[in-house]
Amino acid sequence: MHGMMAEIYGKKSGLCAGKGGSMHIADLAKGMLGANGIVGGGPPLACGAALAAKKLRTGGVAVTFVGDGGANQGTTLESLNLASIWKLPCIFVIENNGYAEATSCKYSGACHDFADRANGFNMPGVTVDGHDFFAVYEVASEAVRRAREGGGPTLVECKVSRYYGHFEGDAQSYRAPDEVKRIREAQDCLTNFAQKVTSAGLLTRPELEQIDEEVLALIEDSSGKAKAAPKPSAMDLLTDVYVSY
Repeated sequence: MHGMMAEIYGKKSGLCAGKGGSMHIADLAKGMLGANGIVGGGPPLACGAALAAKKLRTGGVAVTFVGDGGANQGTTLESLNLASIWKLPCIFVIENNGYAEATSCKYSGACHDFADRANGFNMPGVTVDGHDFFAVYEVASEAVRRAREGGGPTLVECKVSRYYGHFEGDAQSYRAPDEVKRIREAQDCLTNFAQKVTSAGLLTRPELEQIDEEVLALIEDSSGKAKAAPKPSAMDLLTDVYVSY
């Protein structure tokens, strides 16, 4: 959290020494190869990571996330094809919030569900309610198991919603009146999760409230330290340009 927050603030103590920012943040120590500023730029990288895991027999599984906009990029479709041909341990997750930037996927997509495209690449395609933590967990677990056992890639489409616009100041005039309000009231993933675990006796409300307090404290601590951290200096400008092996 501290390294990520410092990176978002562009500070030297950040995960990428303040040079990546939110759009190109990475944490190689955790196997997180980086966010990508190119729409649809992640799937080809995941193919490379999955190929390495397969050749080195590490048991690793590469997971890449794109939105409904990025799902229409040629890079995504080429990656689906390549992963299927080579039976790569890879999972392609499409977070379909229905609007890409500001265009409904009903207009920009030829099929009803993006998961239907999996048939054309000879891999399983699953559509799941992205607001349901447990449903996503089950689908992801099966996809990981299949990949590790040599079954190849899986395409997972998570039907989700977003509370905010595509960018700061987005008026969201393309959305229906009170649409976000209804989603917050009926489909909020954290609210639904809390209701399920408390009704099943897995967690109590006080326990969940304690977790919220701990997370908020961590955010406050990391943001405070990030604001106070030094910025990269002029001497740091040309470092990390080339990789030395």
